[in-house]
Amino acid sequence: MASVSNKQIPQCFRANRPKWLQWLGRAVLSILGWKVSGKISEEFTNQKLVVIVAPHTSNWDGIVGVATLAGLDAKISFIGKHTVFKYFALGAFLRYMGGIPVDRSKPGGIIKDALDQIKKIDCSLIAMAPEGTRSKVKDWKTGFLRIAKELNTKIILASIDFSKKEILLGKAFAPSGDNIKDILDLKKYYSSFTPRHLSLIHISEPTRRRGISYAVI
Repeated sequence: MASVSNKQIPQCFRANRPKWLQWLGRAVLSILGWKVSGKISEEFTNQKLVVIVAPHTSNWDGIVGVATLAGLDAKISFIGKHTVFKYFALGAFLRYMGGIPVDRSKPGGIIKDALDQIKKIDCSLIAMAPEGTRSKVKDWKTGFLRIAKELNTKIILASIDFSKKEILLGKAFAPSGDNIKDILDLKKYYSSFTPRHLSLIHISEPTRRRGISYAVI
């Protein structure tokens, strides 16, 4: 059985990268003993979707994640610090892989910058890590909820499980508009998956401030 296949995502979400790169992604996952389960439904064809990936506690998440993207041949968009894109070779590679440069020094401008660029892209998967870092954090970032709201779209819940060596393309989550409730529901969902470093997972409720979580992207 193949570790991953581009048939797990609709045609419109495929990047049509070179066959050798797709083969390399599958090979890396197979060598490491990993597999990708689940799929994104054809009902989301020609839409923009937010995809969150959790739990994120290790650099290995990135290695397995990049291999998965190559194996799926997924066309994704992800947010990166604009200064990194100034390096010619690295910037070109990041843009090729779907990187969106944003200026984090602009107050409240990160999401706006990202949205302005995302809206110009047809049929894309916007990948985000709700923890925002592989270090231990108390509150999840809520930028992915705002982007999903602005795009009027659902959120695909992708998980990394080290106990099973499995990446799961899980269910589609519809934000309720209540960030506190949504974060709690999502943390509960992801609590069933095993990260590489369990000690870096914070399981308490998100901090409340005037009725909302104040952790923003």
